[in-house]
Amino acid sequence: MKKNIRLFLLLIFACALTACGWQLRGAPKNFPPGSTLYITAEDPRSDIAEQLTRLLRNGGIPMAESPQLADYVLTIHQETEQRRTVAVNAKGRVAEYELITSALYSVADRDGRILLNNAEADVYRALEWDDSETVSKGEEELLLRAEMRRELISRMIDRLRRIDIGATLEERSY
Repeated sequence: MKKNIRLFLLLIFACALTACGWQLRGAPKNFPPGSTLYITAEDPRSDIAEQLTRLLRNGGIPMAESPQLADYVLTIHQETEQRRTVAVNAKGRVAEYELITSALYSVADRDGRILLNNAEADVYRALEWDDSETVSKGEEELLLRAEMRRELISRMIDRLRRIDIGATLEERSY
């Protein structure tokens, strides 16, 4: 009986989601139809490049297999994760950290024309720290970092949407 109720509630939720117009945000629509994008990173183990490629591919953007075959190339020059001490307690121990995840990236077309030059995306989060809960706070930091990467990718996609492909160098703003 409970299984039927859960199934029914899941069906209602799915219907409500489709009825409200929800759709996957992801694919920028300002690139010409049929154009391909290639994403590369200076760090060969880049999580951001891998997740961004997967999200855009699932969002309907054709991804090229190499930069030579691509109409547009997005290059992630640098990605960093930092942790800064923001507050200390009365004993002089860390009470709060600021977590920062950032990426520096550029977009160029097939002819080498720079469409977006050294754009930077940053995400900040606060993490309260307690030395008596080191393991759980470490796990919380890992979860926050994953969430921050998703938000960073979302900001990069939003910036890709605002690129004016047809703008001249003088009209373009970085």
